[in-house]
Amino acid sequence: MTLPALLALGGVLLLALGLFWPRGLALGAAFYLGAALADALAKGFFAGPAQPALVLGGLLALRGETLLLRPRLAPLRRYLVLLALLLGLFALKALPHPGGELPPLLTLVHAGAFLVAYLALAVGVGAGVMCALQDLRLRSLPEKALLSAPLWSLRRLEQGYLKVGYLATTLGLGSGMAWAWGYFGSPLALDPKEVSVLLAWLLLTAYFLLEERLRGYPRMGLLLLAYALLLFAFLGAPFLGSRHPSRLGF
Repeated sequence: MTLPALLALGGVLLLALGLFWPRGLALGAAFYLGAALADALAKGFFAGPAQPALVLGGLLALRGETLLLRPRLAPLRRYLVLLALLLGLFALKALPHPGGELPPLLTLVHAGAFLVAYLALAVGVGAGVMCALQDLRLRSLPEKALLSAPLWSLRRLEQGYLKVGYLATTLGLGSGMAWAWGYFGSPLALDPKEVSVLLAWLLLTAYFLLEERLRGYPRMGLLLLAYALLLFAFLGAPFLGSRHPSRLGF
């Protein structure tokens, strides 16, 4: 993997972590700008579409980082981070690649991350569905809500496990993109396994971005759809002729 691509991939992972870890935004922006500079030194300034995307994504991430101390503008910050993530994915698609297999260590990281993701999301999504249903009961039939688990307890369980699952999915997706780089010649291959995982990751990202506004059935549906896509990548994609080289099902 070339240096610009490695920096861009690291930037995407750090920005995803930045949804929960404030320093991730500044570090991700630095990786984006470093990737743009490395690509410019290798090919010339603005020699391709990846460089403007990385520069713009880095600047958007830095602007989002300045909003950390303004909680009322949290939706704007999350919106800027999402745009920066999408620009980073576009840059990864546009950057050149060398091809070839990747070391076995990356395979272990990839499979291990998804094992953690599946386990954590199984609990987090289940708690999230129960939380959404309990919220509906409290609004419509509060007397029946007394027979179910407390909302605050479900919310704590949901948030703790979903964050771990999201971070593990991000690590698994990032290592999978590096894997696809060597086998398919692109970090974003049109493979059933990778497409379903990418869509699940985007849905989980949207869930955290819209968390304060989602309630009831939309909240429950978003979580269930995201986890269903991850399960499809594990259980269904291998039967659709997936070209993914892993024999572990991840």
